[in-house]
Amino acid sequence: MVGHSTRIPVLFIVNPEGAIGGPHAAVEWFDRVTNSIKNSLKECCGEVEFSYYYVRDVSDLREAISREASAPGYLVFVLNCISGLLKPLIELRKPLVLINETYGGSGDYVLEYGEAVEKGYPVIGVSTREPHDPVLLRRMVQYIALLDKMREARLLFIVPKAAKYYLSLEYPLSVDVYGLLKQLAGLTGASYIVMDSSEFREHYYNRVNQAEAEEVAKKWIMESSSNFEKEYGEILRSARLYLAIKRAAEERKANIVALDCIVLRNTGELDAWPCLAYMQLWYDGIIPVCEADVSSAIILMIGKYLLNVNGFITDPAVDELKSEIVYYHCYAPTNPLGGVKQEYPYVITPAHLGEKKASLRVLFKPGVKITAVGLSLDEKTLTIHTSELVGLEESIYACSNKLVAKANVCRIVLNWRRRSGWHRVVFLGDYRDEFINVARLMGLRVVEEDK
Repeated sequence: MVGHSTRIPVLFIVNPEGAIGGPHAAVEWFDRVTNSIKNSLKECCGEVEFSYYYVRDVSDLREAISREASAPGYLVFVLNCISGLLKPLIELRKPLVLINETYGGSGDYVLEYGEAVEKGYPVIGVSTREPHDPVLLRRMVQYIALLDKMREARLLFIVPKAAKYYLSLEYPLSVDVYGLLKQLAGLTGASYIVMDSSEFREHYYNRVNQAEAEEVAKKWIMESSSNFEKEYGEILRSARLYLAIKRAAEERKANIVALDCIVLRNTGELDAWPCLAYMQLWYDGIIPVCEADVSSAIILMIGKYLLNVNGFITDPAVDELKSEIVYYHCYAPTNPLGGVKQEYPYVITPAHLGEKKASLRVLFKPGVKITAVGLSLDEKTLTIHTSELVGLEESIYACSNKLVAKANVCRIVLNWRRRSGWHRVVFLGDYRDEFINVARLMGLRVVEEDK
């Protein structure tokens, strides 16, 4: 996405006759308001290219949509109502971000918006007396920019040799597993590359400079709070894997990498675990995806491209008697808030009763909100719940990271969608509203698991 500029069409609904006042006075008012909005957009979103359209009737609307058919979404200001121009726009089922001016547009907005949301149309909106507010505009523009960034994203999936064959054919009997990549492309517009383990080893992993890998491994050990991994060779191989993934991503112009790590390691197609590599890839601007989880890759993209936060995949484990949910996995980012420098200390450790090597435990601090997000591509459903981090649990069984959080666990269990799988992507912070808005723009149903 380097060098790519997001272009967003802006539609002003400014039918001369309506609630705001008489036609002559209304046109003068529209000029003042639209100029104020344009100035604010230039101030707060200078990196975005905007094209402006004034919609006075249906023919103006058709012309604007025709010219901007390839747009990722539309920023729409409802400045006047009664003429009913909002309804045909919503019925186009294009991603819309609506900003309604309280006095001028509410007649159409209150009649159409709730019904559009109920029908699952890709629309989000807000009504305000100050449609020129730069903070509001920045937030709303970012939703459309996210859709554009996802279309420009390129994912690299490194999978077992046999899996590449199935993925390329979408074998009918295995569509349950291997059809998800096509669904990813259909939902986000992103492109992807599938590389089998033989190609990855031959062109990247086996060609890593040993001295360069040694330097990375020693850096990881030196920067860790503690190193409990007695087998240095495991850390060194993880460093080789990091350098190989980074080079493959750079050469294939991928900004997301998904490695089918458990299968590759357990079948002997790779001899390294990627947990430490994943920790490092965030600092290179590459999003890592555990276990080649296609659905989670989409959630991770949303978190990064919309909120600039670094999420991580977890296996949620529940204790209903204590109302606790434990998010565990063998990797987590050391910069979950999206910083360019390390935000939390980490420990290098084995896990899974010592069988899983070169794992990573990040020493998060309790007292923060957690947002956990899942996605069922088959059902076009985004699942979400929030919790409060109350502590970390340290043990040799299961995965190395165990984030213990308080939540409405019994309700979460009852609302769990089987087709969303076990994984949930965890973010530090409360982003429920933002993810619900994105889900609406993408035409996804939302299940709030804790309600």
